[in-house]
Amino acid sequence: MTGRTSISTANRQMSVQVSTLAGQHHRSRLGAVALAALSLTCLDAQAAQRTVYKGALQGAGEIVLELDNEAGVDGRLSGRYFYARNGVDIPLRGTLDALFEPRLHPAQPPSSSNALIGPADRAASWRGVRDAKGFRGDWTDSRTGKQRRFDLQRVAEYDTEQLERDGNAVRAAQVDLGDVDIKAGIDAKRAPYETLKLAGHAQPVGKDIGNGPVAYRMWVDPRTKFPYPRLSRHPDPQVMQRVNHLLEQRHWRKSLGALACMASAYTTTNSGTGTLGGFDEENVNVTWLSRALMTVTEAGSLDCGGAHPENHFEPYTFDLLRGEYLDWNRVFDAYVPGKRSFGRQASPALLAVVNQVVKAGPPEDRADQHPNLEDCADLWPQYLALGAQTPGALSLSVSGVGHASGACLGTHATVPFQALTPYLKPGGQAYLED
Repeated sequence: MTGRTSISTANRQMSVQVSTLAGQHHRSRLGAVALAALSLTCLDAQAAQRTVYKGALQGAGEIVLELDNEAGVDGRLSGRYFYARNGVDIPLRGTLDALFEPRLHPAQPPSSSNALIGPADRAASWRGVRDAKGFRGDWTDSRTGKQRRFDLQRVAEYDTEQLERDGNAVRAAQVDLGDVDIKAGIDAKRAPYETLKLAGHAQPVGKDIGNGPVAYRMWVDPRTKFPYPRLSRHPDPQVMQRVNHLLEQRHWRKSLGALACMASAYTTTNSGTGTLGGFDEENVNVTWLSRALMTVTEAGSLDCGGAHPENHFEPYTFDLLRGEYLDWNRVFDAYVPGKRSFGRQASPALLAVVNQVVKAGPPEDRADQHPNLEDCADLWPQYLALGAQTPGALSLSVSGVGHASGACLGTHATVPFQALTPYLKPGGQAYLED
């Protein structure tokens, strides 16, 4: 093998990319739920320039592979690759002469991003030639000696730290919830490897859901199995395009978390590795859809070998008049005016609404449920999450709490839209119409 190459670790890079994008919501501690699987596979690494290749491994199908542009001072190279059919990263470690991929559940998991894979844990070797056009050579099964030819074309070169830098800059000056998705999203320039892994795999399932000019349809990546919505009908094509981009970015981040948990079987022996980590059982629902608003809730229990599962409940509301995440302050005086859109301080008006709800107590049909509103209301306003739900009401939920308070996650009360009338901003009523 000849040529120049470089890598940050597959695992660190994926972790960086997802974490960069997970902190955009004001309850982002549980936006980090999508990172739970990733954190287990994250190894020490130095970011560098990497080259991405795409092509075929004889008899095995299409693959995408990336490698360091340059070997380290010790002559070692690192990389990773995945089969398009499953999207699961397989690490590569070695030198210019040969790269090795590990067996599942290695006896000696790698201690760092460039640690060599011991002979007993080698599943296959890669030997070939790299040049400006691509990477060609032979893949050899370490157990049987069977060889397969590979022929890969160079498709991209990128800075593995760029997405992280962009994300940090956006968060430092963040104004809108969607800033991270728009200005530091997963794309072919900042994250070509992940983009090739994700783009084009999700497909619509089922029928359109919605009445009149606005509807949505669920989409599923068969490799990660959980559904996520996209708008299928909207009177403004540009709004529809922008909102669907945001929805796709959320879907992609969660899919990366699921695939990273599968891939962790190559780097750790922790329980839960080699599975989808509960992402395949994620409960994603559209609780409200109108010409102006769409609320999507994400809920589930994710486990990729940590001390305990990451239970979460997160509502996200989209502004279908503007094509972005909703700033509730456009509707009513929800938060004290400030620069940042997440982690905001509840306004006196919102606190008044919450206090009225708490004083009224839990709804009759939930009074006997535990935990109920009375049990969990002391978590407000710090962990208060707003959304919208049928039949036209503001939902008040607990979101972002730690494991000890996880039983309180979810929606505990609703406020009819008409009850918000005293607090509405000019133009706010437009958001509350069916």
